[in-house]
Amino acid sequence: MTSKAQPEQSASKKRRERERQEMRTRLLDAARVIASEEGWNAVTIRRIAGRLEYSAPILYQHFSSKEELLVELMMVGFAELAERLRLAAEGLPEGRLVAMAEAYWAFAFAAPELYQAMNGMDGVPFGTAETPREAKNAFRIFRIALQGIAEERGAELADPPGAVDTIWAFLHGCVSLAMAGRIAGGKERSRTLMLTALEPMFTAQLRD
Repeated sequence: MTSKAQPEQSASKKRRERERQEMRTRLLDAARVIASEEGWNAVTIRRIAGRLEYSAPILYQHFSSKEELLVELMMVGFAELAERLRLAAEGLPEGRLVAMAEAYWAFAFAAPELYQAMNGMDGVPFGTAETPREAKNAFRIFRIALQGIAEERGAELADPPGAVDTIWAFLHGCVSLAMAGRIAGGKERSRTLMLTALEPMFTAQLRD
């Protein structure tokens, strides 16, 4: 009787965990929809509950506050970005640098509300011991790819962390200015300028 009960309890536990994860995903998706329609200030636990037709107390079982929910969203965002960068880095050697820049750009404009939350909120430190694992992974993938491109050219990065910070900051700056409508010619010209300047900027990070 005991041996039979244990598998049943294990299956029940797995089912509850799966249902919990599904609910958290639904909450995060609803938050993203509200943010895309009305901005992050409009995102509250009660607004999410209303959209999903749940009571707010049920949602508080999954996220104790709006801040906790937004931090979780940012981690999802960095995980998505890391995967896009990883796939782009698997392409042909001569096109990997541009492919990664295009992957970064595509991610940002596919979900601008999420991108802005990832890069515009307090409490997500970079370059410290407190940097979230998902963000560290995205930077790690980026660094490995840049080092690989340099090696294929018979060179090396003069300062690998500095190269990552410089190229990442460049991409983020281009995306942010394009989103804000600050570059004449609009989004497409902004993207063209970014890709045109990318190669010289990367080359400046190399040494023979």
